[in-house]
Amino acid sequence: MPINTQYQGYDLAVKKSTLVRDFAEGEFSVKAKEEVYLPALGGQDVDDYKAYLKRGYLVPAVEPTALAIIGAIMRIDPVFDPVGSINYLLEDFDGEGNSATNFVEGIIKQLLYAGSAGYLIEYTDKAIVKEYTKESIINVSPDYIVLMQEYQEQDKKDKFLQYTKKEYLELTYDENGNYIQNIWRQAKSKEFVIVETITPTNRGQSLTTIPFVFSNPLSSDPVLLHLSNINHKQYMQSTDESHGLHWTALPTGFLFGELTDSKGQKKQITVGAGSFNHIDDTDARVELLEFKGAGLTALRASINEKIENMASIGATMLTDSSGGVRSAKTATIEASSQTATLSTIANTVDSVMSNILEILAEWMGASVPPFEVNRDFIDSNLDPQSLLAYLQVYQSGGMSLNSFLNLLVKGELLPKNITALDEADRIETTGSDFNGGVDDDEEDQDVQL
Repeated sequence: MPINTQYQGYDLAVKKSTLVRDFAEGEFSVKAKEEVYLPALGGQDVDDYKAYLKRGYLVPAVEPTALAIIGAIMRIDPVFDPVGSINYLLEDFDGEGNSATNFVEGIIKQLLYAGSAGYLIEYTDKAIVKEYTKESIINVSPDYIVLMQEYQEQDKKDKFLQYTKKEYLELTYDENGNYIQNIWRQAKSKEFVIVETITPTNRGQSLTTIPFVFSNPLSSDPVLLHLSNINHKQYMQSTDESHGLHWTALPTGFLFGELTDSKGQKKQITVGAGSFNHIDDTDARVELLEFKGAGLTALRASINEKIENMASIGATMLTDSSGGVRSAKTATIEASSQTATLSTIANTVDSVMSNILEILAEWMGASVPPFEVNRDFIDSNLDPQSLLAYLQVYQSGGMSLNSFLNLLVKGELLPKNITALDEADRIETTGSDFNGGVDDDEEDQDVQL
């Protein structure tokens, strides 16, 4: 089997994480996938589908919920004070200038969007940690871990042109049981070959274990998968609603009667205030065809229910399992979301960081520093219904993240000294661009008489 052979279940895992990442990125990423997330209606041609796609809108619920969870955990810095040869970890945990705090936020984000990730400890002039997303972990066994990564290849004729290509990093053992790294690339024959073999050492000593830490089993679902699924349904139904309004919102006029004058010429009819028309046919009549019925009303009710469900899911995640927000709507989603509380996420982060720090400290000849993320998440006295309402406003773009987190901590509507005008400026600064309606530049329905 070639080096790019994937573990069983890889395709499904990537499909789930891709869904969550796309809906976290927002409307542009979702609409760019077109029929992946919005199948065309029967009988639509290319132009019809493009107009249909344009009318849809997406409530930005996934990323705001992720930011709220990360913010609730990280609002107080973790307990972490490395000393001696590893004191650099506070400011540069990954060799790229990212602090330990930023690195921990990345761990939480991968749990929310993918369910798991992997972390490889390497040594250059110091021990550092490289993150590999779930999608880049191709295959795993007790004897090897295969990781997909990218490299740049220079064009031979144009010095300004580079190509981004894929290669595979195999973490495995040699015949003596020592840890080695094989870099595989595709040759001109399309077969994969080893282009380089590296033997990492710890101060000159070969390693007998692969220094790779998983944050969760690869079979773990993204924490925000259920929320993203509901967001997907909301997006499809909201598109249908906007599409329906486009065709039914404006009344259509019908005129019954003889529209020719005495010379047999067709009369021109004008529509609008200030216009006047005369028809010789005494039996002529004009009627307006208007939409009536519960079709769009039922669709709107279903959309509102999904928006409420998304807020309920977020509120459940933001509430510790010892107490919290429960309602009729959350009862149907508790089974998949109650294990994804702040406490369980925090416990996972502590476990991952402890395993990483144990390897780092051993490599650098230092003592293992204690690590613990914040457990003081929210004010337990906050009214559950208020939490649901606040989260729904925040998910819909009506409140800044700072103000929402302040609500969780203090149970107040806005931070001290923040006015309504200040809040509007904060929302604009955070880039909230939710548009809950049909595009402004959408053309009006044509009316022909």
